[in-house]
Amino acid sequence: MKLRALLAAVIVLSFIGAAMTVSPDFRWKAIVGARKLAGQAGNVTWLDLWYLVRPHSGFQLKKLASSGNPYTALQVPEASSENPLAGKQLFARNCARCHGDDASGGIGPRLVGARLKHGEGDWAIYRTIMDGVDGTAMQGGLLTRAEAWRVIGYLRDLKRQGAGAAQDAQRLAAPATDITSAALVDSAANVGQWLLHSGAYDGQRFSRDRQVDAANVSRLKVEWIHQFAASDIPNESTPIVSGTTMFVTVPPGTLVAIDTASGNELWHYDYPLPEHLRMIWLTTNRGVSVLGRNVYWATPDAHLLALDTASGKLIWDTTIANYVEGYSMTSPPLPVGDMVVAGVAGGDYPVRGFITAYDAATGAVRWRFNTVPGPGEPGNETWSGDSWKTGGAAAWGTGVYDPQLGLIYWGVGNPNPDFNASLRVGDNLYSNCELALDAKTGKLAWYFQFTPGDDHDWDSTQTPSLIDLDDGGTTAKLLAVANRNGFFYVLDRRTGHFVRALAFVKETWASSLTAAGRPIRAENSSPTREGNLIYPSSAGGTTWWPSAYSPETRLYYTNVRERGGIYFRAEPPPRPRVGEQFLAGAWTFVEDEPFKDYVRAIDPATATVRWERRNATATAAPRGGLLATAGGLLFGSDGSTLYALDAGSGAQLWSFNTGAQISAPPITYRLGDSQVIAVVAGNVVVTFNLAEEPRTAHR
Repeated sequence: MKLRALLAAVIVLSFIGAAMTVSPDFRWKAIVGARKLAGQAGNVTWLDLWYLVRPHSGFQLKKLASSGNPYTALQVPEASSENPLAGKQLFARNCARCHGDDASGGIGPRLVGARLKHGEGDWAIYRTIMDGVDGTAMQGGLLTRAEAWRVIGYLRDLKRQGAGAAQDAQRLAAPATDITSAALVDSAANVGQWLLHSGAYDGQRFSRDRQVDAANVSRLKVEWIHQFAASDIPNESTPIVSGTTMFVTVPPGTLVAIDTASGNELWHYDYPLPEHLRMIWLTTNRGVSVLGRNVYWATPDAHLLALDTASGKLIWDTTIANYVEGYSMTSPPLPVGDMVVAGVAGGDYPVRGFITAYDAATGAVRWRFNTVPGPGEPGNETWSGDSWKTGGAAAWGTGVYDPQLGLIYWGVGNPNPDFNASLRVGDNLYSNCELALDAKTGKLAWYFQFTPGDDHDWDSTQTPSLIDLDDGGTTAKLLAVANRNGFFYVLDRRTGHFVRALAFVKETWASSLTAAGRPIRAENSSPTREGNLIYPSSAGGTTWWPSAYSPETRLYYTNVRERGGIYFRAEPPPRPRVGEQFLAGAWTFVEDEPFKDYVRAIDPATATVRWERRNATATAAPRGGLLATAGGLLFGSDGSTLYALDAGSGAQLWSFNTGAQISAPPITYRLGDSQVIAVVAGNVVVTFNLAEEPRTAHR
């Protein structure tokens, strides 16, 4: 077999060399061959590659050349599907005994109209046919490569035959709701749906619905529970409710549409991720966004997908960046006008971060802002030498938008490498910044840097709240955000000017802030080879866990973790390696120091803490986010328990143990005339509404 593979490799490379002079698609074949040599072609063997690049194979290799991911790039060629009878005969002879005559299942699983355990993409099915499944009757190698693709073509034909009726039924259950850009602008006043990641463009996570209030919240009961496939992976997804459909992502790569009346699944879409995705956050995905009749999903391998909201049909798939280099995407994009705006993750790898706007209809790039400026761009001088080339500064959260000012606000993460600032001397713009970008052009309006030259991995990617406060008879347009570095900041959102800040957790790295908000570093506050104790840890302060703001109480609510970190600096290799983390150090929690987690209410007018609530659960698991309502309530979670607090005092009014870790924020919407609270807990989504009020007996 090794000799055959070696021979195939020689033939493939020879063929590619010849193709570069005669074949119109030689470029893609050459790039695929180069990827294979570099080990960047997934689980494509040399024998597979020969089959793919041979003359008249019919495979479109452009996507494989671009991404290196055969699971998303390779589809059954027309030559293998144009004669379904041949595929049907092969299936009948080799597969029907286990999977049924029409692939509807038997002693083996159903292959059409059901989730496939080993992946539903064409390449996933191909690999299953060729490799078999250990411990089962599914043996590999029974079909040739050509026969395997003919069988896949037959299965795709079966799927197409049933798709029309199935999609019609889905549309009856989930009528396509056209979400206009105007509807998104008005979403803060819409109590019926939850159309944006933060509920509205202002990022406040505040609902004007007051049906559930302090007087009746104790009557909340479970409306329905929808269970996903069993998994130990924390689900951080914020449900989006558009019309009568709820959209929830399930890690690592599934999007599910649920009927809000019954809790039944309407459709699901499984995205096949690369087998060797080199991401520490492989399983992380925090939800989707909606605009028009599309739902938009940023994937862990740095693709942006548009799917039809009624059927789940893929509309377009745009590659944002090369995951092999360390890029990823973990949070939902922000729809603005006729665009969707997204930022990349990957700041712990030697990459260069960016925020990009895409045409919502086509997926074409509209503008791009590099979070690490290049030569000749303002800010490049804040990076020593060529350190800007691998400066990190990922923008992995989701931003907010002020339609009146026409500005998008987006937080930026740590510079790279994380823990040794001597390798990138300077402030390292625009890492650890809040950016204000012109929504139409992507040009920088202003920036504010929270932690210049950060060497503690204090990403500034928290979603801020846009708030308006009365200031002596005038309305101050402000931006408020609790930062991972331990300070709560208030900025003028028109200009970016510093207004005020105070520490909301224990911090030992800054002795004070200047009048402009720049930190004055304390002595001996950097990582050392021996390890240096600093507060807060790299886990915060706070981190991405969504905060909330109530314009009625005028309080900002955030999850808080009080725990220090021991920071170590290392001398890394002289050059970072593509696709490998470049940390130049590490950190760890203080040994034997207990977790102390709180919810704290902060007054933006003074930056002082007004009240706090200590969480009972001590765990390193991600905290779920918060939701404030006009009913005077603050919903949050503590381990597996969803609770409601009095938003003014922090007193607990109601709780429900879901039985699974809650790592996602709650939302609220209307089902008919009833206000519903919903949250993802482990592998289920749970919804609650008010039970009927007990009747008083008459005598």
